[in-house]
Amino acid sequence: MKHLFEKLQHHFPQPAIDKVEHIEANSHIVTIKNITLLDPSGNGQWLDGSVPQQTMIDAHIQSCVMYLLNENYLEDHRYQLAKIQSFDAIKEAFPGDQLRIESEFKSSKNDLISFESRSYINGSQSSEMTLKIRQTNASTSSTFIHPTASVHSSAILGHGVHIGPYCIVNEGVHIGDHTHLTAHVMIDKWSIIGKHNAIEFGAVIGSQAQDVKYKGEVAYVKIGDHNQIREYVTINRATGKDEVTEIGSNNMLLTNTHIGHNCKIGNHVVMANVVHVGGHVHIEDNATIGGLTGIHQFVRVGKGTMIGGYSRLIQDVPPFMLCDGNPAYVRNLNAIGCKRSGMSKSTLTDLKQLYKLLYRSNLNTKQALSEFSPQESSDEVDHLLAFIQHDASRGISKKSVTNSTEE
Repeated sequence: MKHLFEKLQHHFPQPAIDKVEHIEANSHIVTIKNITLLDPSGNGQWLDGSVPQQTMIDAHIQSCVMYLLNENYLEDHRYQLAKIQSFDAIKEAFPGDQLRIESEFKSSKNDLISFESRSYINGSQSSEMTLKIRQTNASTSSTFIHPTASVHSSAILGHGVHIGPYCIVNEGVHIGDHTHLTAHVMIDKWSIIGKHNAIEFGAVIGSQAQDVKYKGEVAYVKIGDHNQIREYVTINRATGKDEVTEIGSNNMLLTNTHIGHNCKIGNHVVMANVVHVGGHVHIEDNATIGGLTGIHQFVRVGKGTMIGGYSRLIQDVPPFMLCDGNPAYVRNLNAIGCKRSGMSKSTLTDLKQLYKLLYRSNLNTKQALSEFSPQESSDEVDHLLAFIQHDASRGISKKSVTNSTEE
């Protein structure tokens, strides 16, 4: 029966069945559910000591799906709840009880399969339920919404979207194809999320700006494709009518990262655990931010930078630099990162020259730029020059004392 549990995991991230006791083809299945305090449906809150009805409902649904998985060994089918026709809780269950669930196949019409399912505790009936399960071909990439999830009627979900247990999808949300919300995820008003994103337990996307100027106006979070948004990440929507907090594609935002209102995050950015980003911050492509780093509002972090852990950024960090400290200083050129990106030797030589003029000489920024003589024109050097010469509100990160004395 191990293969059935492996298949079940593709349909339900949180299994509610512990054992398959008996299956009879074209007839019924008998399964076992052990009630514990750790059941996800309980959410750690047992108001009168008894099991929430949702725990029993989940067990009935998964018992029926197990029957279908055994009947159909093909990998190209998916199963999800279509309708609960009736549910009756006859006897309360408590942690330590064992539910014996008998789910009987009744009929199949088109893609809907009907079941009658009953549960027993020590031989006494505990609950009964009639339901319909929808069977779809995986190639149609049907959307799955867990029965405990709440999805607003105005939300638009793409093909193959997975909305896990206890997720909340609010008004005006758009979620692109094959994006996966694991469990207890909240996608708040007007958020627009692209394709193939993985959003993990407890993340909150699109909550209102933590800004005294925000008055409830319609504003957005827009997220690209193929992002990994891990546990308890929070991303605030923008302040200002029709303004946007924007996250690009192929980013990895690790546990407890916070991104404030009106931020712009590029592509292929990595933020380690507990990075906190203030409002209006702009982080360019391919930046790596170490854990427990705080970034002041309106700061810019340049392309290809690497920020050390436990840093405090209060000024802009130019592209292709290594930076850390509290407050953070530019320590060196990110030469290894530049090489790994496929940068040419001549471009890397020009970046080294510019870095030395800016951070290892006694010249001010204007003097350093006037002394700079690149070997050849390149997009990377042009980008660094434009970043430095941009009229920034926070100023450019200063050289450290150790840098000024380095050979």
